[in-house]
Amino acid sequence: MDEQRKKPETGLLQRLGKLLAARRSGEEELDRLARILNIILLCGFLAIGLTAVAATAAGEPGKPAVIGASAGILLLLQIPLRLGRVRLAIFLTFLFVLVLITVVLAIGGGIHDLGAMLYPVIIAGGGLLLRPKEFLAIVLLSWLSAVAIILLEVWGWIRPPQAGGTSIFALLTVTAFFLLASVPIRLLAKDLHRHIARVRENEKALRQSNEDLQREAADRLLVEAALRESEERFRVLAESTFEGLCIVADGIVIDANPSLARMLGGKLGDIIGRPVVDFLEADRAEAILQQLLDRSGSPFEHQARRLDGGLVPVESRSKSIPYRGRMVQVTTCIDISERRRSKEEQRILETEIRQNQKLESLGTLAGGIAHDFNNIISIISGHASLLAGKLKANPKAQAALHTISEAAERGSAMVRQILTFARKSEAEFRALRIQELIAELVKMLRVTFPRTIVIGYSCPSDLPQVWIDPSQLHQALLNLCINARDAMAGVGKLQIRAGLIDGEAIAPRFPAAAGKRLVRIQVQDTGMGMDEETRARVFEPFFSTKGRGKGTGLGLAVVYGVVQAHKGFIEVDSEPGRGTSFSLYFPASERLEVRPAPQTSETLASARGSETILVVEDEEDLRELLTSVLHDFGYSILVARDGMEALERYRRHRQDIRLVVTDMDLPKLNGAAVSRAILSTDPGARIILISGFVEAALKESILASGVREFLAKPYTMPQMLQLVRNVLDEE
Repeated sequence: MDEQRKKPETGLLQRLGKLLAARRSGEEELDRLARILNIILLCGFLAIGLTAVAATAAGEPGKPAVIGASAGILLLLQIPLRLGRVRLAIFLTFLFVLVLITVVLAIGGGIHDLGAMLYPVIIAGGGLLLRPKEFLAIVLLSWLSAVAIILLEVWGWIRPPQAGGTSIFALLTVTAFFLLASVPIRLLAKDLHRHIARVRENEKALRQSNEDLQREAADRLLVEAALRESEERFRVLAESTFEGLCIVADGIVIDANPSLARMLGGKLGDIIGRPVVDFLEADRAEAILQQLLDRSGSPFEHQARRLDGGLVPVESRSKSIPYRGRMVQVTTCIDISERRRSKEEQRILETEIRQNQKLESLGTLAGGIAHDFNNIISIISGHASLLAGKLKANPKAQAALHTISEAAERGSAMVRQILTFARKSEAEFRALRIQELIAELVKMLRVTFPRTIVIGYSCPSDLPQVWIDPSQLHQALLNLCINARDAMAGVGKLQIRAGLIDGEAIAPRFPAAAGKRLVRIQVQDTGMGMDEETRARVFEPFFSTKGRGKGTGLGLAVVYGVVQAHKGFIEVDSEPGRGTSFSLYFPASERLEVRPAPQTSETLASARGSETILVVEDEEDLRELLTSVLHDFGYSILVARDGMEALERYRRHRQDIRLVVTDMDLPKLNGAAVSRAILSTDPGARIILISGFVEAALKESILASGVREFLAKPYTMPQMLQLVRNVLDEE
């Protein structure tokens, strides 16, 4: 209830206060004068009311009427005040009060009346509130009012309350009073105005300064907020980047990001606060520091030292920046291990490509000469075989024929070497136990190499088999051993080792080895070794460090070709004066070894027949040899010298011919075209195709077209006879 009563009373007082309050103009000085004048008018209205009551009680009937009229005029003075004419309202107020005093004194007790006390009030108030000219006018009018009242008393028009009269000297007294009162009051008012002006200026300056400080504080808050946001953004970027980043001041790491900690194998606490040289390779620490201080900011590669002591290759760049009032070095690091590994793989690949290109060019030459050379060898070996059968009773002839056969075999081996290193020969793959091949090789080497060379080998008995061509592997290892013998100049130690390794061990050097089991064969010598330049060219065909006439330069090229043909890997480790070690890696095989049945005299006897065979061969000597051998074994022979003649002969004797034996390289029409033409008209025709070399894809295409067998040159007569009989006996 009390609260409900207080609320209406409070609202009434607020409305009354608003009603009596002076109007605000927005100008501080005028609003101050308006408030003062409003208070003066309210107080004057109250004072007039009290005076009217007192005059009525004192029996002065004239005064209350005048005072009442004055109260009405005071109310009218509120009009200019409410209209905002403050200066005019002040002047009119003082003028009205002066007139009121004059009237009251004239109808009252004259200059001796209590109302005369308002003259000092007018002078004092006017000095404070009026402008100089207005104040001068009010003072002059007040003096004239007082002079008029005095003169009225002197002339007797006003009866003073005292018994004695008023003399003319009272005029001098009043004049002196006005002078003594108005001048000091005006001076005090002027000084007060100056002081107020200074106070206002100081207040304004303080307000402006306060506003400036507030703006500066607000700007500082914005800058601090932006700085915090920038630092937070930098922190997020630094922590989320994959690059290692650190801030170094006076050689000390003062901040770092998690990526750098991971790169160095630790935590941030293990890095921050430590000298930066602790994370640089010791031998190059000073040079790396100088590079980091280089203002160019260029990237450079070096090794960073991990907390465990290991080294990691990185690419760094550094830049100087202002940081918290001082210059620091911001350094970024990128782990380039993968990049270097990729470069190494690319280098290996480029080396292999260059080597393959060289082999390809020489392989083209090798394929070109293989046909003619194999024909010559086949003629030599074939005739030697025929003579050996006819001259069994002549030991001297047998010895000579044996020498001829060995020479032909060496020539055949040389052709195989050329085709092997050029990857133009067809390998005869089978599952092979490396242990047996190495044991046989070592046994042969110990017999043929000088006894001053110590030959040792180690080969576990449980090694898995390798799917490989034994003759090619034997040739490759023999070439390595011969090179080792020559490098040791007849004195030293030759060691052959074999073992099983995981492909991951050499994957950094040979990425294709990853995930495989590999059989490694090492051939190591204690010879003179090789420098870097020689080692880079060691597998080039016809490159040799031996003297003139002491080597063909094909040995290591053959080794490289064998390894590549078997999808293996090869590497060499050598330094001048410290010997050489060749390592050959071949994929391990789970296939079981299958040994071919040996050829006996019974099998050759079973190769006889009586069928008609068309022999197509452009080389006259080889054609006569082949015809003679087949004729001796009971066959009827038809002969053709080129492809077109072969087709004509087959057309004429189609009903009689049971087998076609044709060379691949023929004039006018090659053997493949002859085979396709015959098979197109007679799909059941039996054909044996002979060639010194043919591409694997072409060979598969020829066999798929219906050709029964493919025989590679050089071949022996027993091989030919057995193959002829096998094809004729096919269902």
